[in-house]
Amino acid sequence: MGKSLTKGSFCLLLIAFAMAGCQPRVTPADLVLRNGRLYTVDGAMPWAAAAAVRNGRFVYVGDDAGAARYIGGATRVIDLGGRLALPGFIDSHAHPISSYKHFFEIDLSGCRGGDDCQRKVAAYAKAHPEAPFIRGRGWSNTDFPKTGPDKRLLDAVVPDRPAALASEDGHSKWVNSRALALAGVTRATRDPAGGVIERDPRSGEPTGTLREAAADLVAGLFPAPGLEELKQGLEAYQDMALACGITTVHDASLDAESSDTQAYRELEGTGRLRLRVRASLYVDPRKGTAQLAALEHERVRNAGRLFQTRAAKLFADGVVEGSTAYLLEPYRHLPGSRGEPVWSADALDRMCVELDRRLWQIHIHAIGDAAVRSCLDALAAARQANGRRDARHLLTHLQLVEAGDVARFASLGVIAVVQPFWFSKDAYYRDIQVPYLGQERADREYPMAGFLRAGVKAASSSDFPVTVPCDPLRGIQTGVTRTEIGSTGPDEVLWPEERADLEQMIASFTIHGAFANFLEDVTGSIAAGKSADLIVLDKDLFRIPATDIASAKVLLTLFEGEVVHSSGVFKN
Repeated sequence: MGKSLTKGSFCLLLIAFAMAGCQPRVTPADLVLRNGRLYTVDGAMPWAAAAAVRNGRFVYVGDDAGAARYIGGATRVIDLGGRLALPGFIDSHAHPISSYKHFFEIDLSGCRGGDDCQRKVAAYAKAHPEAPFIRGRGWSNTDFPKTGPDKRLLDAVVPDRPAALASEDGHSKWVNSRALALAGVTRATRDPAGGVIERDPRSGEPTGTLREAAADLVAGLFPAPGLEELKQGLEAYQDMALACGITTVHDASLDAESSDTQAYRELEGTGRLRLRVRASLYVDPRKGTAQLAALEHERVRNAGRLFQTRAAKLFADGVVEGSTAYLLEPYRHLPGSRGEPVWSADALDRMCVELDRRLWQIHIHAIGDAAVRSCLDALAAARQANGRRDARHLLTHLQLVEAGDVARFASLGVIAVVQPFWFSKDAYYRDIQVPYLGQERADREYPMAGFLRAGVKAASSSDFPVTVPCDPLRGIQTGVTRTEIGSTGPDEVLWPEERADLEQMIASFTIHGAFANFLEDVTGSIAAGKSADLIVLDKDLFRIPATDIASAKVLLTLFEGEVVHSSGVFKN
């Protein structure tokens, strides 16, 4: 007995176990999920009934009998009751760092028209008489004329304090006369580069809407949320995201000169960060390559297990609703304008070449078809200068993409980061996109299936707080139907050929998101060895009509094997 087993005798021992109807004993798991329908998003085994979790990772995925071997005296066992389980969702482009403004300042999302917004602002101002300024976000461009909301609506309820309210897309600010006066913005003030001061067409006076860079003219009046406020907002975001089944998020634009990254580091350091965060650091077009040393210092500082900043964020253009998206052909309502690029072609090429040389993942906001093309040109220049590598550069939003440019995403290895929540004929389509772009362009917005057919990885996202709620189930339904939630008419489908199927949409919120964030070996599917990030739904998406997907609810969310959200259904 004191001698070690030879290889041959060990094999004989295994055979003896098998002949006796036994299997080798395994270390018990911390948690076993059984009697479920696990859609794993793993090509080797798409479906399973059970999984075992130990030390935050899946150690077994398969049938109930196999999982039973992992049950010990201290193992928690959850009977899923035949319910559908999926990998934890990944939101590949959102702005959790803006959550304080969403949760704790004026939230105008859901308001209908100027009077409704005005009432909400008046109520907030009355409830906060001590506040030195009024700030919030969420008004819709569709509720106002193309010149935006008027300062007089705010002046009537906030005459004595500066007020600034960001649009729901974050690309415009609605300010009152007090804010304009304190900032010295008058009829004589010129539009800043990359920005538009909306004006009365007769008097030239600013009307109270500042687009893109013009919003910076009043920025000094409204200090950014402090560190504790940022952390408070992030924790509120976490509660919402985990309830939606989101276990990984990419924060799309952090300011390295603010407290943004410190807020994340402190949450992780104190154990209060309960989801995985990858993030992009903002690259200012005014500062050129001189800013990259500071960004690289931040990249080194932010290398925690949960929070990392490995990407650099650029903006190539603005948005269609502000007439600032960069188009190949002129706007229909502004025949002399194609919008303006944020970067000149040469400057964008130089920055992308240098970022790629320094091994950054490049993440670019591109709405218009001309912006998308200029970004692909810049990323091609980076590959030409630095050689091919596994860079996984990201282009996001992609409202208009010329058919010939879709294949370039695949050839350059560029990931399409899309927002399927917007794939419908909604109020923006009817009131802005058709009048601004014309019917033909408006009807070929937001490609999805075309990317997938071309072999492009498409990672889905919400762009929260642009999209509220940020529930991926709503995005999955809209990606499959390409109609508004609650709409079923065939004429209401936006670009029917671009509808994706259910499996493709789930992949876009799971394994494709993992790939986009260099996490495909960590999460994105339910497989042995991966982080135990998993959600359980009250409805089986594969057994209900596509128009009911958004009505499903997340009953349970696991992150690294820990229950981080529960509806209370599972008691054992």
